[in-house]
Amino acid sequence: MGERISAAQAVRAGLLVAILLAGAVVALTTDLPTVDQLRGRVADAGLLGWAAVAGGTAVAVLAPIPRTALALLTGILLGFWPGLLVTVVGALLGALMGFGLGRALGRDTLLRLAGPRLRRADQLAMERGFTAVLLARLTPVLPFFLVNYAGGLSGVRLPVYLAATFVGLLPGAVFNVAVGSVAGSLGEWGLAIAVGPVVVVGVVLGVRWWRRRGRSAAVSVEG
Repeated sequence: MGERISAAQAVRAGLLVAILLAGAVVALTTDLPTVDQLRGRVADAGLLGWAAVAGGTAVAVLAPIPRTALALLTGILLGFWPGLLVTVVGALLGALMGFGLGRALGRDTLLRLAGPRLRRADQLAMERGFTAVLLARLTPVLPFFLVNYAGGLSGVRLPVYLAATFVGLLPGAVFNVAVGSVAGSLGEWGLAIAVGPVVVVGVVLGVRWWRRRGRSAAVSVEG
């Protein structure tokens, strides 16, 4: 039989699952405004609107939501330079929050939930610091949210982690926000063309990850 999870670990696991599900529940139950409506609201709010988009990005990257889709959407709403600033700030805030959750929730709980990919990211971060975090950010098979938690679990120092995260996310942010800003001129069709395929791919990868986790858990129990 596999190892039993203690009460404390169960509480921590429940907290993490609740955080990951909260964004999905909000997205599924909220009536989404049109692109023009969103632009108008953000423009009317000024800097507070930018801060709201950055905060939403920070919360979203705590869950397995494609960061590419978020950057594209931000580019559509804000244009290139404001969108790039908001995307980078939001992603860094999310990375910081994930780092903190990784430290707070504990190594055993997150390793049980995230499986072998998080173990690999964790090991790299412990061994090579800046280079490991940078490579993890640039590696497509390691999702952004998993690297966040792995950084918190490892012994990498926070300034090193944030610096490597900034360098690693910047090229993708520039490209995705630029594509989003161009697609924004196409209106609703631009949103569908830019974000739609990314969301579909993200959902498919999320389902595959969840199924692999289920198979791994079943093998552990049988063992």
